[in-house]
Amino acid sequence: MISGALPFMSKLSRDPLIHFLALGALLFVGHALWSTLVTRADRQLIVETREIARQSDLFTIENGRAPTEAELQGIIVAFVEEEVLAREGERLGLDQDDTVIRRRIAQKMRLLTDTGPVTEPSEAELKTWFNTRREDYAVAERRSLQHVFFSDDRRADAKADAGVADLTDWTQVGDPFIIARELGPLSRNKVQQDYGGPFASTVFDAEVGVWSDPVRSPFGIHRIRVTEVTPRIEPDFTRARAEVLADWMDEANTARVDQAMRDLVAKYDVIVEE
Repeated sequence: MISGALPFMSKLSRDPLIHFLALGALLFVGHALWSTLVTRADRQLIVETREIARQSDLFTIENGRAPTEAELQGIIVAFVEEEVLAREGERLGLDQDDTVIRRRIAQKMRLLTDTGPVTEPSEAELKTWFNTRREDYAVAERRSLQHVFFSDDRRADAKADAGVADLTDWTQVGDPFIIARELGPLSRNKVQQDYGGPFASTVFDAEVGVWSDPVRSPFGIHRIRVTEVTPRIEPDFTRARAEVLADWMDEANTARVDQAMRDLVAKYDVIVEE
């Protein structure tokens, strides 16, 4: 019986179909084992001590104190839930073609391009840089003023009423205004930004202590009296040095990050379809 089976087994061992089936079985078993191992590893979520410390530090920054033990446990639970949801979302492909996620990743990459503090310039370099931007460090003339407001909504002719108003007791004249009756000291740019060009021109052309003719702003009609003039302060390197250095460092860091971005883009063949 055994002697008859041996030739048969020998024949089977040489059969290509048997080889194919055996190889397929091995591949199936191997794939199943590999899938199990990968799934186990993928399903493992380790909350590292450094992550716990980071979450605790964030809580401290936001609340001005360290978390209690119960609060820390809640923080860990929230982190685990967030991580699980993020992983499941990735499995479903929810991170694909999402503009918010792409921008967040790009933002993190921009932060990674910051390789450390910028080296400070020499004093000569800083002065040269300052001299090319002197006007940026001048302190503009500023003026303080009083004004009386006449509302178009409350009056048939606010401009006419303003023109004949007796401003001897100016605090009792006119209509309520959403901002104070006394303003300043303000620069011309600030006055123009808040009250418009005609108002700013009146303020900066006026003599101190003299009530103006009626002038319009986006709010209505005003009579204006300048009470104080703070003269312009010319640019001075010594006075402005700290601000100049901070601005230089900001510009240098921006230039470095921009260069790093250009270097990254240069690694790609960018094709813009028309």
